[in-house]
Amino acid sequence: MIRLELPGFSGTPLELKEALRRGRLSPRAVPLLLVVDQALAQVPEDLRQRSELLPILAELLLLKLSPEKALTPREEGEEAPLVQVLLDLSETVAFLEERLKKRSRLVPVSPPPLPKPALRLPPRALVEAARPFRKAVLAVSRERFGLLEAWERLKGLLRGRVAFQGLPFASWGERGVAFAALLEAARLGRVRLYQEAPFAPLYVEAEAPLEGDLERTA
Repeated sequence: MIRLELPGFSGTPLELKEALRRGRLSPRAVPLLLVVDQALAQVPEDLRQRSELLPILAELLLLKLSPEKALTPREEGEEAPLVQVLLDLSETVAFLEERLKKRSRLVPVSPPPLPKPALRLPPRALVEAARPFRKAVLAVSRERFGLLEAWERLKGLLRGRVAFQGLPFASWGERGVAFAALLEAARLGRVRLYQEAPFAPLYVEAEAPLEGDLERTA
C-alpha cells in the first residue's frame, strides 16, 4: 500500500484526496512533486498498479491547479475530464494486460483451412448490388490522443525551462495525458519537474536528448 508523508498529513493517496475534498487540508499546502516522487517510488513495476495510480495523481493535480473546478459539485458518477481520460487509460491498460495473460496460456493450433474461391459475379450484378450504398455516409472516428502522441508534441515544446501550465494543450483531457507522459519521462530521467514553492507554477526541463519515444526508451 502506498503511504505519503507530507507536512501535516500522513496516509494513502486516496486519504489525501479525501482530505483535500473535505477541506481538512489546503491545496496550497500540498507539495505536488513530493507526492508524485513518493507515490512512484512505492509503485512496483506492474503495469496494472501503475495505471490505477494515474487517476488519483490526476485528481490531485486538478485539486492543486484548479481547486474551484475540482470541488464544484457534480452528478453522481461524473468525473472531471482530466480524471476521466486517465480512468479510460487505466481501464485500457488493465484490459490489455489481461489479454496478454490469457494469450500466454493458449496452445498453438493449426490455422483454419483456406476459404473456397468466392463466387464471381458479372459487373452488372455488382453495380446493382452496390446501388443502395451510393448515398451512405461513412463515420470516421476521431483520432485518439494517447501517451505517445503527447510525448511527440512535448518533444517540440521542451526548449529550456517551460511552465507546465503554459504548454499549448487544447483541453483538460490532453493536458492530463501530457502530464502522465511527463511523469513517465521523469521516471526515465528524460525530464526534470520542479516548483519553487508548494503553490508555485510547475516547471519542466529536459535532462537528456528527447529523441525516440517512451516505449523504446523504457
